[in-house]
Amino acid sequence: MTALLSDDLARRISSGTLTEDKAQREIAERLDHLLDTLTAARQTSFFGFGRKKSAIKGLYLWGGVGRGKSMLMDMFVGHANTHKDIDVCRFHFHDFMTAIHAIVHKQRAQGKSDPTGQVMAQITKGADVVCFDEMEVRDIADAMIIARVMDGYMRGGGVLVVTSNRHPDDLYLDGLQRERFLPFIEALKTYNEVIEIGGKTDWRHRLLKAMPGWYFPLDGDAEAAMATAMEQLTGGANRQPLTVMIAGREIIIPDAANGIGMISFDDICGVPLAAADYLVLAERFAGLLITNIPPLSDALQNETRRLIWLVDAFYDRKRFLIASAASDIDQLYQGSQWQGEFPRTVSRLTEMTRLAHTK
Repeated sequence: MTALLSDDLARRISSGTLTEDKAQREIAERLDHLLDTLTAARQTSFFGFGRKKSAIKGLYLWGGVGRGKSMLMDMFVGHANTHKDIDVCRFHFHDFMTAIHAIVHKQRAQGKSDPTGQVMAQITKGADVVCFDEMEVRDIADAMIIARVMDGYMRGGGVLVVTSNRHPDDLYLDGLQRERFLPFIEALKTYNEVIEIGGKTDWRHRLLKAMPGWYFPLDGDAEAAMATAMEQLTGGANRQPLTVMIAGREIIIPDAANGIGMISFDDICGVPLAAADYLVLAERFAGLLITNIPPLSDALQNETRRLIWLVDAFYDRKRFLIASAASDIDQLYQGSQWQGEFPRTVSRLTEMTRLAHTK
């Protein structure tokens, strides 16, 4: 029997991991249709970038936060690679742009006249389909590079699956020299079906409202609660380690899916990261679950400073944090080095964890 993405979605609903959502089911069926089309094309002729030009349209899925876009994309990637023998290359859009800038910089240093020409071939390594999660264009440099790289990819027969909070017409809205970006928007709409994931329910927000955000003390109950929270927030998705590249350095989030990561305090605050690094992570993730925050004192002044940076970055980007810790938030820091700064962190953590503490 052919494995269907929509069947997988139905199983998660039946098990209680997910709640029935008509719009998600319709998108799952669209993704199943794309998989069938790609499979048929693979059996009859080559398709994809750099091969025979394909008439296969990709999908551009857009809608509000918490509507399940990343989850559905991950399910598509899993079914394509596991059940359909279709090679899919998946990127968070921020990671993709980081990789592009690195390649373009290197090729310019080598004197290449068109440094964007071979970017897709280098990054995707000949994948049949390229998936972008959370497409968002914010500055003129990104706008121009992505327009040149992706326009050529689509015109050359490449197949895309994209998620975004915005309709293509609203990408880089009011941006500098936006008129130069408009042909790319038209290409997106020409080579992809643009589909809104309708509905107003923000499933992530609904889960977070019902979920304590701060677990203490550090015991078996806290550990089990954190594991359950991660399972619920990722919708039962297949989770795996995720590497985020920041300025040529790798930051590994050991447990991640659907734009959510879980990591220990030692791994996120006990390593030499700067304030700017946490800003990048806040761009990359909808939220983090941080385990095993110890009592903080002057003996851990560097780790405490990094926690302050992390909280500020995620707070400013309106991301969520859930944590397990040795004590309640207002008792967490007992040092003197950061006594002027940490009250703001207490206030922000209290707000971000929704005043829902549990013992």
